[in-house]
Amino acid sequence: MKKASDGKFTSDGFIISNEMITKEEGFEALLNMLRTYSEDTGSNDFTDVLSGGSYRGDEGRPIDTAYWMDWLEAIERIKKRGQASL
Repeated sequence: MKKASDGKFTSDGFIISNEMITKEEGFEALLNMLRTYSEDTGSNDFTDVLSGGSYRGDEGRPIDTAYWMDWLEAIERIKKRGQASL
């Protein structure tokens, strides 16, 4: 089964993507990702998302690559379904 994250990491763990999305798709994906996080954790505290989605200093790698995969999955959901249902 192909995952949204397939081919979106280098062998060193750096995230890569040359895919373009519209501003509207990006905004809808963000809302979708935050809603999914809230449903999965039962929390509306997005501190973990904001800190985990950051990069490690000069290395250019995300602190938690799971958030990158969550982001890619949110984009795929929006592309398939259209606007997020809030």
